[in-house]
This record gives sequence, C-alpha cells and structure tokens, in this order.
Amino acid sequence: MAMTLSQLRTFLTVADAGSVRVAAESLFVSQPAVSGAIAILERELGVALVVRQGRGLRLTAAGTAFADDVRTSLGLLDYGCRRARSIEDPARGMVRLVAVATATERLLLPIVARFREQNPEAGVTIQVGNRTTVWESLRHHKADLVVAGRPPVGVPADTLARGENRLVLIGPASATPRTNGKDAAHDPARETWLLREPGSGTRAAADALLAELDIDPPTMILGSNAAIERGVELGLGVGLISRDAAGEGISQGAVAVWPCRGTPMSRPWHLVCYAGEPLGPTALALVKSMVGPGGSLTATAEGRRVLRS
Repeated sequence: MAMTLSQLRTFLTVADAGSVRVAAESLFVSQPAVSGAIAILERELGVALVVRQGRGLRLTAAGTAFADDVRTSLGLLDYGCRRARSIEDPARGMVRLVAVATATERLLLPIVARFREQNPEAGVTIQVGNRTTVWESLRHHKADLVVAGRPPVGVPADTLARGENRLVLIGPASATPRTNGKDAAHDPARETWLLREPGSGTRAAADALLAELDIDPPTMILGSNAAIERGVELGLGVGLISRDAAGEGISQGAVAVWPCRGTPMSRPWHLVCYAGEPLGPTALALVKSMVGPGGSLTATAEGRRVLRS
C-alpha cells in the first residue's frame, strides 16, 4: 500500500504535537485513526518513526529526518498548486507571505492593501513569525515570499529587494538624557533593557549591541514591539526597536530616542524568494507593487532579473 498525503500530514501533526490525542483533536479524527496512519507509514518505510515518552511521543532519529523531508515535499507540492493556479488565472492566484512582525505592521500591510484594491480577486495570506520560523517557512516551501532581515547563511534564498530599517534605543521622554558625552544624565548601562523574545531579529540585534557596549544590564523580556514601547513609556526601562515601529510614540512625545553608541543600527528589510525557484504571475505582480512607483523597497539586481523574466 502506497503512503498517502493524508497519512503524511497526520504524521507531521503528531510530530508537532508530540501526542496522538492532541493530533487527533487538531485533525478532528479519532485517536485510532491517527495511530493507524503512523503504523502504516512505519510499515511502508520499515523503520520506527515515533517512540513513547511518558504520556506523549517523541520522534526517533529516522522520524526527525523523515519529518523534515516531508515538510519540504508537502510545501513544494502546495507551492506547485498555487503556481499552477496563478498561471491559469493570474488575477485570482494566491500568494503566501511570511514575515516578521515589524515588517508586517509597518511595511507589508499598506502594500498588500493597495495590491488588493488593484487586484480584488487575488488571494494574499500573511503569516507572522520570528526570524527562526520565517526562514524555516522558506526552507520548507511554505512561503512564496519572505520579508525579514538578512537571510542566514545556508538558507536557499534569492533577495529580490531591500528596504530601509533602522533600530534606535528609546527611553522615557520625560527622562531624555542630555547629549553632553560622558556626563549624560542617564547611562543605558544602568537601565533595564526591555528585550524581544529569543529568535527575534530585533532581539539578536539587541544582544549584539549589548556585547559591543560590553555591558550586562538588567533585562525584561516582552513579546512585541508594542509591549516594549509601552513598557518604555511607563518607565520600565529602555528598548532597542525599529524607528518606524516607534515613530508614532516618538512624534507624540510618549517616548524619545536616546543617544547610544552603536545606534542607529541599519538592519534593512529583505524581500526574498526560494533560490532559483520561479514565481507565479500573481506573486510577481505583488513584487512589482512593492518595488514599483509608490513601493517601499528597492529592487536588487536579482530582483530586476526576475521581474524581466
């Protein structure tokens, strides 16, 4: 018996959930149906994919490798379906975007809104994640386009365009330090630093800045740029954040940019597709809206080549 797409998707759900019960609830099927699907795959492959661990399951080494390949294969299949439908009817095609939160809020939403006005029957989905999940989505073909910071080494990515993004240190506006060198009224080394969660690109930049400054201040982890900005406004500390994300609070005087060695930090946005993989017509149209007149990004040489093809 050949393995089916349903069995493969069931296996991935179990791999992510670590539990047959949770997977069954997620898929709206019975637990025996889930266990049966895993058993069939194991018989087909001739290897154990999962083993019991307490009340749940964990993947074997073979299961981990198989899950990684299945994610890539299913992602590529889904990508092929979207591209085929886009070629058949570009005006009604589907584009899947994956982006980090700041890029989504400050860059993508206005672009997508304008694109949908011009292409009302086109479908665009945006999945928001941190730096780690964004690049995993690209690697597994779950995204047609990604918007994030610089692609890590080893990620199969072609950068189509870039956009400006500067990180600044913000502090309470009511306690803005004097810019008189070493006699500044407030020293960032003595402040609590409000940080994004591990895996965030902004968190990585903040960690790099703290290392460059050679300081080890108290820290507090908050889950979003908005939470950091609000925490700064309430006097909880200072935070490294995108200037665009904090722009409204800065203009309204709720927070202020604090001078700090090493800032502003340039962390350009990168619009990326899977390396060497052709984009469907609908995705190409969206890229053109990002880099054309009124767009917010500047095409790279690779992006210009792709748009001409």
